[in-house]
Amino acid sequence: MLHALSTRKRLLASTLLCGVIAPAVVASPAFAQEAPAAVEEIVVTGSRIARPDLTSSSPVASVGEKELQQSGVVNTENLINTLPQAVPGITSTVNNGSNGTATVSLRGLGSNRTLVLVDGKRQTPTTQAGAVDINLIPPALIKRIEVLSGGGSAVYGSDAIAGVVNFILKNDFEGLEVSAGYQATDKGEAPIYSGSMTFGANFGGDKKGNVVLSLGYNKREALTQGERGGMLSTAWGESTVRNGLNPVGLVPSGSQSNEQGNIGAFVSGRFVTLPGVANSSSNAALLLPDGNVRLYSSATDTYNFAPVNYVQTPQERYSVTSLASYELKPGLTAYAKGNFVNSQVVTQLAPTPIGNRTFRFTLDNNPFLTTAAKSALNSLGSSTAYTIPSSASWTAGTFTDVDSDGDGIYDTVTGVFNRRLSEVGPRVSRYNFSAFQIQLGLKGEIEAINGGFDTYFQYGNTHGSNSLLGDTSLARIQQALLLNASGTGCLDPSGGCVPINLFGQGNISQGAANFIKTRINSSQDYEQLYAGLTFNGDTGNFFSLPAGPIGFAVGGEYRAEDFAFNPSQDLATGNLTGFNASPPVSGRFDVYEVYGEIVVPILKDLPFVKALDLELAGRISDYSTQPDPVETYKIAGTWKPIDDLMLRVSYNKAIRAPSIGDLYAPQSNGFPTATDPCSARAAPNAQVRQACINSGIPAALVGNLNANQQTQTLSGGNPNLRPEEGKTTTVGVVYTPSFVSGLSLTLDYFKIEVRDAIDTFGGGTSNLMNVCYGTLVNGNPNSPYCQAIKRLGNGSIDYVSSINENVALRTVEGMDIGLTYRTQLEDIGLPDWGSLSVRSLYTNTWIYTINPDDISAPIKCADRFGSRCSGSSVNPLPRHKISSAANWRFKQFGVNLVWNYLDDMIDDNPLKTNAGTFFVEKIGAKNYFDLSADWDVSDNVAFTAGVKNLTQESYPILGGNASPSNSGYPAVYDVLGRVFFLNARLRY
Repeated sequence: MLHALSTRKRLLASTLLCGVIAPAVVASPAFAQEAPAAVEEIVVTGSRIARPDLTSSSPVASVGEKELQQSGVVNTENLINTLPQAVPGITSTVNNGSNGTATVSLRGLGSNRTLVLVDGKRQTPTTQAGAVDINLIPPALIKRIEVLSGGGSAVYGSDAIAGVVNFILKNDFEGLEVSAGYQATDKGEAPIYSGSMTFGANFGGDKKGNVVLSLGYNKREALTQGERGGMLSTAWGESTVRNGLNPVGLVPSGSQSNEQGNIGAFVSGRFVTLPGVANSSSNAALLLPDGNVRLYSSATDTYNFAPVNYVQTPQERYSVTSLASYELKPGLTAYAKGNFVNSQVVTQLAPTPIGNRTFRFTLDNNPFLTTAAKSALNSLGSSTAYTIPSSASWTAGTFTDVDSDGDGIYDTVTGVFNRRLSEVGPRVSRYNFSAFQIQLGLKGEIEAINGGFDTYFQYGNTHGSNSLLGDTSLARIQQALLLNASGTGCLDPSGGCVPINLFGQGNISQGAANFIKTRINSSQDYEQLYAGLTFNGDTGNFFSLPAGPIGFAVGGEYRAEDFAFNPSQDLATGNLTGFNASPPVSGRFDVYEVYGEIVVPILKDLPFVKALDLELAGRISDYSTQPDPVETYKIAGTWKPIDDLMLRVSYNKAIRAPSIGDLYAPQSNGFPTATDPCSARAAPNAQVRQACINSGIPAALVGNLNANQQTQTLSGGNPNLRPEEGKTTTVGVVYTPSFVSGLSLTLDYFKIEVRDAIDTFGGGTSNLMNVCYGTLVNGNPNSPYCQAIKRLGNGSIDYVSSINENVALRTVEGMDIGLTYRTQLEDIGLPDWGSLSVRSLYTNTWIYTINPDDISAPIKCADRFGSRCSGSSVNPLPRHKISSAANWRFKQFGVNLVWNYLDDMIDDNPLKTNAGTFFVEKIGAKNYFDLSADWDVSDNVAFTAGVKNLTQESYPILGGNASPSNSGYPAVYDVLGRVFFLNARLRY
């Protein structure tokens, strides 16, 4: 629960609120779907000042209700992600790495640096990272979506480094509207059903009050990779010598954790000995169903994990939303909003793998192995004491292998196992999120300041649960591998232990499968208390400058957030084969803030100065997690030399305060995609080889070590983190030529620098290893980068330590170009066949760099894909992106054509020697066309039908250098193919 606040902070907040009026900013759409029909006071995303125009110092894009209807989207993130400023976060096509939510990331800087608002107010986050699940915003009530690309912390507070996505709801609805929709691929796959009902009515004398009730439902069916031909197999590899490369290109490959199973050496200097096979520490014994063994081959013995995985995750969502307002007296209105949303999402992965895990197992009296197999695996044993480190907690300790009966076969030995536990079934995660939020407010007019006030109180709670099926316990596997003297039962029979036969495909009995299976349940709650008071108006009744009165907005806010994650024991401790440890997390913070903004009209109606305005904004935030208050500000200006032309410039300092997860997440082990540079797969060159030796690895092992595609990594929170600091510069021009009615052109340069960015030490496992074994550090064992890499006695990596630090710098720089045009056809010399409107947005991101630390060279990520730039949680950013739409409307009919373009991209692998060594060096440019038509049958009935990905643009097939699947970033590239949709609306 939210806790009581300190008296000191109450006094501090009161003092700041009474004594500080900070400067401010105005931000309004650079282009919207339509211009306003009449002059009115407007508050647009990026400012709290109501103004009688839509001029802006910051670029804002708007997506209207009609565009939402014409797109046929059910999940709004799919439409936002088509905007060039956005890079997809978690979507319906993210399976491995999904937590059941949907997020958006502006400029590719991450969903935690994009602030999500509803009607200008914050929403309750869903996860410990502080991200908002936009699945929980009811689509039926969305009037429009405004996207501010650039810093907005001075106006809205933390998290708005990359920008703001503001969902504007229908808050004054009268009548009844019912809608229903259906969509599916041209093969009838992956259907989505949706429906909503919205009722609104006025009440009270002179219609002083209005109440709205909206109900929504949608259901999304699953689609597996096995139902997509190009995804039937997985191909992988990230090193200079790619697994599976042949003259044709990609060939099926997969994971070393196969269904047969294989065992390699753990003890340094030991190896599997097989007849006719040269002794090598990299040898692994493939386990055959008849109890025999042979040499494991990475070319033929890998496991294809792709077909079982979802490419569209199933979802079921219910929503209930109520809005109400009542005019208490002229100029004073009370309002309220309440909503409840339940979203259930299921993800599915291939059966759980035992991946490079160390186990002790009974050898001599093991009934599941042949004599020949025992002889081969006996070479794993050691009569000299050796230690299994604590990271393998299920079997850690110091051991000496013995041969008690003197027959030349050790009783028990230690091996490194890889095995796919297909007998247990797939791993299924069932996420269930419920969000409840209530808002109460009072707003009114204040004639003295030609403006008004708005005070509000908001409480929200998102509750999530996850039930994970199909995983197994490492400790129980270890227990079931150690047999009694007769080999007929477990050495430790507690808990109903059943001996397990891991040696060969299909050999695990149902009893053993039931014993090792574990059902994982976890729950989480995010609670937010949010209150504020704001005044806005101008100085017209007190004084005015020659160019007009000064507009202003001042206010204060209080916010408290509390998060708790409670996993079951096995998940908390990492006693799982197929999922990373997720220890319990709990934490809270509160923040008092005061802010202010002013718009100063400097000059007006002069030659070459139709208008010159200065905009200032500032905010002071006092976080309970920081020793000192932090400040954000904005300085901006607009200049209109003539009526048709406006130039704008702005500079923002924004922040992102560390999230609860950043600060308090316990340190735990994960398995990110990263390959040991000293392993056989990496094929180290001379410099890397020497660096590996310098770090302490015996020369004979360098280049011969086994390595999985994933490396165990210790990561977690850090309570000493500072806020990230973002600095945004935009310079632009808006041109609305009077001689071409309805035309608007915008061009904006942008640059965002995120300093002290919170990232894992070394910029993540892959980069940390590249730094240690690169030319700058060259394997120096005293370097913190090399000391973070912990190795076992056999030279292989045990784990890498990489916790959160303020270490990174991210820079994004580029240009946006926008065009809108609306005209009646007869006005341009054509027959009077209705109207034509065109909207086009283009973004050129010429710089996107990540500096993971103060040693590494910047990683260039504009138009790059791969593990260095994208990893498993961030999607790649094409340099050139275009989103265009043309709409023709004639009477009751309309036709809409949308074109989305993604530029080509190349692999970001730093170890590249020549293009021929890579699976897929390049993802080609993609053109997606969507066509829809709508028909207003009457004032009450309307239909929309259309097809998405009209030309069946194919998705890229990649190797393991892409994440999270070989389909090549399914959140970025369409993987469903041609999809048809139909929507019907009934309104009275």
